[in-house]
Amino acid sequence: MKPGKRLFKLAMAVLATAFAAASLSGCWNSRELNKLAIVTALAIDRAPDSDKYKLAFQVVMPGELSRTSGSGGGNSTPVSIYEIEASTLFEGIRRASKQVPRQLFFSHVQVVVLGERLAKDGIEEIFDFFERSHEVRLTSMLLIARDGSPLNLISSLVPMEKLQANALQGASTLSSQIWSESTVVEIDDVIRKLINPGAEPTIGGLKLIGDDKAATNKKSLEQTVPSHRIELSGIAMFKEGKLAGWLDDGFAKGFLFATDRVRSTVMNLNCEGKREGIALEVVRSKASSKVTMKKGKVKVDISVTAEGNVGEVKCGISLDKLSVLRKLEKDWSEAAKVDILGAVYTAQQYKADIFGFGEFLERYHPKEWRKVKDEWGEAFAKADVNVSFRAVIRRTGMRGKSLLEKTKEGEISE
Repeated sequence: MKPGKRLFKLAMAVLATAFAAASLSGCWNSRELNKLAIVTALAIDRAPDSDKYKLAFQVVMPGELSRTSGSGGGNSTPVSIYEIEASTLFEGIRRASKQVPRQLFFSHVQVVVLGERLAKDGIEEIFDFFERSHEVRLTSMLLIARDGSPLNLISSLVPMEKLQANALQGASTLSSQIWSESTVVEIDDVIRKLINPGAEPTIGGLKLIGDDKAATNKKSLEQTVPSHRIELSGIAMFKEGKLAGWLDDGFAKGFLFATDRVRSTVMNLNCEGKREGIALEVVRSKASSKVTMKKGKVKVDISVTAEGNVGEVKCGISLDKLSVLRKLEKDWSEAAKVDILGAVYTAQQYKADIFGFGEFLERYHPKEWRKVKDEWGEAFAKADVNVSFRAVIRRTGMRGKSLLEKTKEGEISE
Protein backbone atom coordinates (compact mmCIF):
# COMPACT_ATOMS: atom_id res chain seq x y z
CA MET A 1 0.00 0.00 0.00
CA LYS A 2 1.28 3.40 -1.01
CA PRO A 3 1.95 5.91 1.81
CA GLY A 4 -0.55 8.75 1.97
CA LYS A 5 1.97 11.50 1.41
CA ARG A 6 5.35 12.06 -0.18
CA LEU A 7 8.26 10.71 1.81
CA PHE A 8 10.75 13.15 0.32
CA LYS A 9 10.67 16.89 -0.34
CA LEU A 10 10.68 17.74 -4.04
CA ALA A 11 13.73 19.79 -5.11
CA MET A 12 11.78 22.02 -7.54
CA ALA A 13 8.21 22.81 -8.55
CA VAL A 14 6.65 20.29 -10.88
CA LEU A 15 4.77 21.36 -14.01
CA ALA A 16 1.01 21.07 -13.81
CA THR A 17 0.85 18.35 -16.41
CA ALA A 18 3.57 16.32 -14.73
CA PHE A 19 1.85 16.68 -11.38
CA ALA A 20 -1.43 15.47 -12.86
CA ALA A 21 0.33 12.45 -14.31
CA ALA A 22 2.05 11.72 -11.03
CA SER A 23 -1.24 11.91 -9.15
CA LEU A 24 -2.69 9.25 -11.43
CA SER A 25 0.23 6.86 -11.32
CA GLY A 26 1.40 7.52 -7.75
CA CYS A 27 4.27 9.61 -6.39
CA TRP A 28 7.42 9.03 -8.40
CA ASN A 29 9.61 8.80 -5.31
CA SER A 30 7.22 6.97 -2.99
CA ARG A 31 8.22 3.62 -1.54
CA GLU A 32 6.49 0.73 0.11
CA LEU A 33 6.75 1.18 3.89
CA ASN A 34 7.46 -2.50 4.37
CA LYS A 35 10.55 -2.11 2.20
CA LEU A 36 12.13 0.69 4.25
CA ALA A 37 14.55 0.52 7.18
CA ILE A 38 13.83 3.66 9.20
CA VAL A 39 17.02 5.12 10.69
CA THR A 40 16.58 7.13 13.90
CA ALA A 41 20.22 7.69 14.90
CA LEU A 42 23.52 7.84 13.05
CA ALA A 43 27.06 7.45 14.43
CA ILE A 44 30.11 8.65 12.48
CA ASP A 45 33.77 8.25 13.40
CA ARG A 46 37.16 7.55 11.84
CA ALA A 47 37.95 3.88 11.39
CA PRO A 48 40.95 2.68 13.45
CA ASP A 49 44.27 3.05 11.58
CA SER A 50 42.47 4.31 8.50
CA ASP A 51 41.17 7.44 6.80
CA LYS A 52 37.85 5.74 6.17
CA TYR A 53 34.65 6.50 8.00
CA LYS A 54 33.16 4.07 10.46
CA LEU A 55 29.38 4.39 10.26
CA ALA A 56 26.66 2.90 12.42
CA PHE A 57 22.93 3.10 11.75
CA GLN A 58 20.25 2.66 14.40
CA VAL A 59 17.31 1.04 12.60
CA VAL A 60 13.86 0.70 14.17
CA MET A 61 12.35 -2.78 14.50
CA PRO A 62 8.64 -1.97 14.03
CA GLY A 63 7.39 -5.28 15.42
CA GLU A 64 9.28 -4.96 18.69
CA LEU A 65 8.60 -1.25 19.03
CA SER A 66 4.85 -1.82 18.85
CA ARG A 67 4.86 -4.31 21.70
CA THR A 68 3.68 -2.94 25.01
CA SER A 69 5.10 -3.76 28.40
CA GLY A 70 1.83 -5.46 29.28
CA SER A 71 2.20 -7.95 26.43
CA GLY A 72 5.40 -9.42 27.71
CA GLY A 73 7.87 -7.16 25.97
CA GLY A 74 9.32 -9.57 23.41
CA ASN A 75 12.69 -11.21 23.12
CA SER A 76 14.36 -8.66 20.88
CA THR A 77 15.45 -5.06 21.29
CA PRO A 78 13.40 -2.35 19.52
CA VAL A 79 16.35 -1.39 17.31
CA SER A 80 19.15 -3.03 15.37
CA ILE A 81 22.59 -1.52 14.77
CA TYR A 82 24.40 -1.94 11.47
CA GLU A 83 28.08 -0.99 11.05
CA ILE A 84 30.01 -0.29 7.88
CA GLU A 85 33.34 1.25 6.84
CA ALA A 86 33.64 3.38 3.73
CA SER A 87 35.66 6.18 2.17
CA THR A 88 32.60 8.45 1.88
CA LEU A 89 29.31 8.66 3.73
CA PHE A 90 27.38 8.18 0.51
CA GLU A 91 29.30 5.02 -0.29
CA GLY A 92 28.75 3.75 3.24
CA ILE A 93 24.99 4.12 2.96
CA ARG A 94 24.90 2.21 -0.32
CA ARG A 95 27.37 -0.40 0.93
CA ALA A 96 25.08 -1.03 3.90
CA SER A 97 22.67 -2.72 1.48
CA LYS A 98 24.92 -5.77 1.78
CA GLN A 99 23.81 -6.10 5.41
CA VAL A 100 20.39 -4.48 5.66
CA PRO A 101 17.51 -6.28 3.90
CA ARG A 102 15.63 -3.00 3.40
CA GLN A 103 16.57 0.38 1.97
CA LEU A 104 17.82 2.80 4.62
CA PHE A 105 15.48 5.75 5.11
CA PHE A 106 16.97 8.84 6.83
CA SER A 107 14.11 11.33 7.04
CA HIS A 108 13.50 10.35 10.68
CA VAL A 109 17.07 10.69 11.95
CA GLN A 110 16.81 12.51 15.26
CA VAL A 111 20.43 12.40 16.44
CA VAL A 112 23.83 12.28 14.74
CA VAL A 113 26.67 11.34 17.12
CA LEU A 114 30.22 12.15 16.02
CA GLY A 115 33.33 10.44 17.34
CA GLU A 116 36.01 12.44 19.12
CA ARG A 117 38.69 11.17 16.74
CA LEU A 118 36.73 12.41 13.74
CA ALA A 119 36.12 15.73 15.50
CA LYS A 120 39.84 16.23 16.08
CA ASP A 121 40.64 15.40 12.45
CA GLY A 122 37.99 17.82 11.20
CA ILE A 123 34.24 17.73 10.62
CA GLU A 124 33.86 20.09 7.67
CA GLU A 125 33.91 17.45 4.94
CA ILE A 126 31.06 15.35 6.39
CA PHE A 127 28.58 18.20 6.08
CA ASP A 128 28.84 18.19 2.29
CA PHE A 129 26.83 14.97 2.34
CA PHE A 130 24.19 16.37 4.72
CA GLU A 131 23.67 19.49 2.61
CA ARG A 132 23.35 17.52 -0.63
CA SER A 133 21.07 14.83 0.77
CA HIS A 134 17.35 15.37 0.33
CA GLU A 135 16.61 12.85 3.09
CA VAL A 136 18.63 13.81 6.17
CA ARG A 137 17.06 16.75 7.99
CA LEU A 138 19.38 19.64 8.82
CA THR A 139 17.41 20.00 12.07
CA SER A 140 18.77 16.69 13.39
CA MET A 141 20.62 17.10 16.69
CA LEU A 142 24.42 16.84 16.75
CA LEU A 143 26.42 15.39 19.66
CA ILE A 144 30.06 14.42 20.32
CA ALA A 145 30.86 11.04 21.92
CA ARG A 146 33.36 12.07 24.58
CA ASP A 147 36.01 9.56 25.71
CA GLY A 148 34.27 6.72 23.92
CA SER A 149 32.71 5.33 20.78
CA PRO A 150 29.63 6.94 19.19
CA LEU A 151 28.53 3.41 18.30
CA ASN A 152 28.25 2.55 22.01
CA LEU A 153 26.04 5.57 22.61
CA ILE A 154 23.46 4.78 19.94
CA SER A 155 23.42 1.06 20.78
CA SER A 156 23.10 1.38 24.56
CA LEU A 157 19.72 0.41 26.00
CA VAL A 158 18.28 2.90 28.46
CA PRO A 159 15.32 2.76 30.87
CA MET A 160 12.12 4.72 30.17
CA GLU A 161 12.76 5.03 26.43
CA LYS A 162 12.40 2.29 23.83
CA LEU A 163 14.48 4.18 21.29
CA GLN A 164 17.98 5.32 22.21
CA ALA A 165 17.62 8.24 19.81
CA ASN A 166 14.69 9.53 21.87
CA ALA A 167 16.73 9.16 25.05
CA LEU A 168 19.71 11.08 23.66
CA GLN A 169 17.56 13.84 22.24
CA GLY A 170 15.34 14.07 25.31
CA ALA A 171 18.22 14.20 27.81
CA SER A 172 20.05 16.87 25.81
CA THR A 173 16.96 19.04 25.43
CA LEU A 174 15.83 18.76 29.05
CA SER A 175 19.30 19.39 30.49
CA SER A 176 19.79 22.49 28.34
CA GLN A 177 16.48 23.83 29.65
CA ILE A 178 16.86 23.24 33.40
CA TRP A 179 20.61 22.81 34.04
CA SER A 180 22.37 24.83 31.31
CA GLU A 181 25.77 23.20 31.13
CA SER A 182 25.11 21.74 27.69
CA THR A 183 23.64 23.07 24.50
CA VAL A 184 21.27 21.78 21.83
CA VAL A 185 22.93 22.12 18.42
CA GLU A 186 21.51 21.10 15.05
CA ILE A 187 23.36 20.24 11.84
CA ASP A 188 22.34 23.53 10.24
CA ASP A 189 23.73 25.51 13.21
CA VAL A 190 27.18 24.01 12.73
CA ILE A 191 27.18 24.49 8.96
CA ARG A 192 26.37 28.19 9.34
CA LYS A 193 29.19 28.66 11.86
CA LEU A 194 31.69 26.76 9.69
CA ILE A 195 31.16 29.08 6.72
CA ASN A 196 31.19 32.22 8.88
CA PRO A 197 34.70 33.60 9.60
CA GLY A 198 33.35 35.53 12.59
CA ALA A 199 32.22 32.56 14.68
CA GLU A 200 33.24 29.00 15.55
CA PRO A 201 30.81 26.14 16.27
CA THR A 202 30.18 24.31 19.52
CA ILE A 203 28.61 20.88 20.02
CA GLY A 204 27.42 19.21 23.22
CA GLY A 205 29.33 16.23 24.60
CA LEU A 206 27.95 12.89 25.72
CA LYS A 207 29.49 10.04 27.72
CA LEU A 208 28.63 6.42 28.38
CA ILE A 209 29.43 5.72 32.03
CA GLY A 210 29.57 2.21 33.45
CA ASP A 211 29.67 -1.22 31.86
CA ASP A 212 29.62 -0.61 28.10
CA LYS A 213 29.37 -4.35 27.39
CA ALA A 214 26.23 -4.73 29.50
CA ALA A 215 24.78 -1.59 27.90
CA THR A 216 23.56 -3.53 24.86
CA ASN A 217 22.12 -6.42 26.86
CA LYS A 218 18.37 -6.27 27.38
CA LYS A 219 18.75 -7.89 30.80
CA SER A 220 20.42 -4.70 32.02
CA LEU A 221 17.00 -3.03 31.87
CA GLU A 222 15.68 -5.48 34.45
CA GLN A 223 18.02 -4.11 37.14
CA THR A 224 16.79 -1.45 39.58
CA VAL A 225 20.29 0.02 39.64
CA PRO A 226 21.44 0.30 36.00
CA SER A 227 24.90 -0.99 35.14
CA HIS A 228 25.43 1.99 32.86
CA ARG A 229 24.09 5.43 32.11
CA ILE A 230 24.36 8.10 29.44
CA GLU A 231 25.41 11.50 30.72
CA LEU A 232 25.89 14.88 29.10
CA SER A 233 29.48 16.05 29.41
CA GLY A 234 30.63 19.54 28.51
CA ILE A 235 30.63 21.67 25.38
CA ALA A 236 33.08 20.97 22.56
CA MET A 237 34.83 24.01 21.08
CA PHE A 238 35.94 23.98 17.44
CA LYS A 239 38.60 25.94 15.64
CA GLU A 240 38.57 25.89 11.82
CA GLY A 241 36.41 22.78 11.84
CA LYS A 242 38.55 20.80 14.30
CA LEU A 243 37.88 19.97 17.94
CA ALA A 244 40.08 22.33 19.97
CA GLY A 245 38.99 21.77 23.56
CA TRP A 246 36.15 21.48 26.04
CA LEU A 247 34.21 23.75 28.38
CA ASP A 248 33.02 22.00 31.53
CA ASP A 249 30.90 22.76 34.59
CA GLY A 250 30.87 26.47 35.51
CA PHE A 251 32.73 27.58 32.38
CA ALA A 252 30.13 25.81 30.21
CA LYS A 253 27.43 27.62 32.16
CA GLY A 254 29.32 30.91 31.76
CA PHE A 255 29.46 30.43 27.99
CA LEU A 256 25.70 29.90 27.86
CA PHE A 257 25.10 32.99 30.04
CA ALA A 258 27.22 35.10 27.71
CA THR A 259 25.52 33.82 24.56
CA ASP A 260 21.99 34.30 25.96
CA ARG A 261 21.14 30.61 26.08
CA VAL A 262 20.38 30.09 29.77
CA ARG A 263 16.71 29.33 30.35
CA SER A 264 17.02 27.98 33.88
CA THR A 265 19.80 26.64 36.07
CA VAL A 266 21.07 26.44 39.64
CA MET A 267 23.97 28.36 41.16
CA ASN A 268 25.40 27.54 44.57
CA LEU A 269 26.89 30.31 46.71
CA ASN A 270 28.92 30.29 49.90
CA CYS A 271 27.31 31.72 53.01
CA GLU A 272 28.70 32.37 56.50
CA GLY A 273 31.78 30.33 55.79
CA LYS A 274 29.80 27.34 54.55
CA ARG A 275 30.85 26.30 51.07
CA GLU A 276 27.95 26.26 48.61
CA GLY A 277 25.49 26.80 51.45
CA ILE A 278 22.83 28.48 49.33
CA ALA A 279 21.21 27.26 46.11
CA LEU A 280 19.75 29.86 43.76
CA GLU A 281 17.37 28.93 40.95
CA VAL A 282 17.94 31.09 37.89
CA VAL A 283 14.55 31.62 36.26
CA ARG A 284 15.35 34.27 33.67
CA SER A 285 18.45 35.59 31.92
CA LYS A 286 19.10 38.09 29.16
CA ALA A 287 22.51 38.81 27.62
CA SER A 288 23.90 41.18 25.02
CA SER A 289 27.37 41.92 23.66
CA LYS A 290 29.00 45.01 22.24
CA VAL A 291 32.18 44.66 20.17
CA THR A 292 34.31 47.62 19.12
CA MET A 293 37.89 48.36 18.12
CA LYS A 294 40.13 50.98 19.68
CA LYS A 295 43.65 51.63 18.44
CA GLY A 296 43.69 48.35 16.56
CA LYS A 297 42.58 46.24 19.53
CA VAL A 298 39.24 44.49 19.95
CA LYS A 299 37.16 45.46 22.97
CA VAL A 300 34.21 43.32 24.09
CA ASP A 301 31.54 44.28 26.63
CA ILE A 302 29.21 41.50 27.78
CA SER A 303 26.12 42.53 29.72
CA VAL A 304 23.90 39.99 31.50
CA THR A 305 20.79 40.53 33.61
CA ALA A 306 19.47 37.52 35.51
CA GLU A 307 16.61 36.87 37.92
CA GLY A 308 16.41 34.06 40.41
CA ASN A 309 14.81 32.59 43.51
CA VAL A 310 16.30 31.12 46.64
CA GLY A 311 15.85 27.35 46.41
CA GLU A 312 17.66 26.09 49.50
CA VAL A 313 19.58 27.45 52.50
CA LYS A 314 22.02 25.46 54.60
CA CYS A 315 23.29 28.30 56.79
CA GLY A 316 21.78 30.53 59.45
CA ILE A 317 20.98 33.73 57.58
CA SER A 318 17.86 35.86 57.58
CA LEU A 319 16.44 36.30 54.09
CA ASP A 320 13.81 38.81 55.25
CA LYS A 321 16.55 41.45 55.56
CA LEU A 322 17.16 43.57 52.47
CA SER A 323 20.87 43.88 53.24
CA VAL A 324 21.25 40.08 53.21
CA LEU A 325 19.51 39.81 49.83
CA ARG A 326 21.68 42.55 48.36
CA LYS A 327 24.82 40.73 49.50
CA LEU A 328 23.55 37.50 47.95
CA GLU A 329 22.93 39.32 44.69
CA LYS A 330 26.45 40.71 44.77
CA ASP A 331 27.95 37.28 45.50
CA TRP A 332 25.88 35.75 42.71
CA SER A 333 27.03 38.45 40.30
CA GLU A 334 30.71 37.91 41.16
CA ALA A 335 30.44 34.12 40.83
CA ALA A 336 28.72 34.38 37.45
CA LYS A 337 31.35 36.83 36.16
CA VAL A 338 34.10 34.36 37.11
CA ASP A 339 32.35 31.64 35.06
CA ILE A 340 31.80 33.90 32.05
CA LEU A 341 35.35 35.24 32.02
CA GLY A 342 36.67 31.70 32.53
CA ALA A 343 34.79 30.58 29.41
CA VAL A 344 36.13 33.55 27.43
CA TYR A 345 39.73 33.05 28.53
CA THR A 346 39.55 29.32 27.74
CA ALA A 347 38.26 30.04 24.23
CA GLN A 348 40.94 32.69 23.76
CA GLN A 349 43.64 30.14 24.53
CA TYR A 350 42.45 28.16 21.51
CA LYS A 351 41.83 31.30 19.41
CA ALA A 352 38.32 29.97 18.89
CA ASP A 353 35.61 32.64 18.84
CA ILE A 354 32.72 30.41 19.91
CA PHE A 355 30.85 33.49 21.15
CA GLY A 356 30.47 34.98 17.68
CA PHE A 357 32.08 38.30 18.60
CA GLY A 358 33.39 38.53 15.05
CA GLU A 359 29.81 38.51 13.78
CA PHE A 360 28.99 41.53 15.97
CA LEU A 361 32.03 43.41 14.69
CA GLU A 362 31.18 42.60 11.07
CA ARG A 363 27.56 43.66 11.51
CA TYR A 364 28.09 46.96 13.32
CA HIS A 365 31.63 47.95 12.29
CA PRO A 366 32.23 46.45 8.83
CA LYS A 367 35.20 48.72 8.07
CA GLU A 368 37.01 47.61 11.24
CA TRP A 369 36.08 43.99 10.57
CA ARG A 370 37.76 44.00 7.18
CA LYS A 371 41.02 45.00 8.87
CA VAL A 372 41.11 41.92 11.13
CA LYS A 373 39.00 39.45 9.16
CA ASP A 374 41.91 37.35 7.89
CA GLU A 375 43.51 37.12 11.34
CA TRP A 376 40.38 37.10 13.48
CA GLY A 377 41.54 34.22 15.67
CA GLU A 378 44.58 36.21 16.77
CA ALA A 379 42.54 39.38 17.28
CA PHE A 380 39.97 37.51 19.37
CA ALA A 381 42.68 35.93 21.52
CA LYS A 382 44.05 39.39 22.39
CA ALA A 383 40.68 41.08 22.92
CA ASP A 384 39.94 42.99 26.12
CA VAL A 385 36.76 41.55 27.63
CA ASN A 386 34.61 43.20 30.28
CA VAL A 387 31.62 41.52 31.92
CA SER A 388 28.70 43.21 33.65
CA PHE A 389 26.31 40.90 35.50
CA ARG A 390 23.21 42.27 37.24
CA ALA A 391 21.62 39.73 39.56
CA VAL A 392 18.14 40.15 41.03
CA ILE A 393 16.61 37.81 43.63
CA ARG A 394 12.83 37.88 43.24
CA ARG A 395 11.60 35.32 45.77
CA THR A 396 12.95 33.57 48.84
CA GLY A 397 10.44 30.75 48.97
CA MET A 398 7.81 29.95 51.59
CA ARG A 399 10.22 30.53 54.47
CA GLY A 400 11.77 33.89 55.37
CA LYS A 401 14.26 32.66 57.92
CA SER A 402 16.27 29.49 57.44
CA LEU A 403 15.56 26.55 59.73
CA LEU A 404 19.10 26.82 61.07
CA GLU A 405 18.53 30.45 62.09
CA LYS A 406 15.29 29.57 63.85
CA THR A 407 17.09 26.79 65.67
CA LYS A 408 19.74 29.28 66.84
CA GLU A 409 17.05 31.72 68.01
CA GLY A 410 15.39 28.93 70.00
CA GLU A 411 18.69 28.08 71.70
CA ILE A 412 19.26 31.76 72.61
CA SER A 413 15.74 32.20 74.04
CA GLU A 414 16.21 29.19 76.28
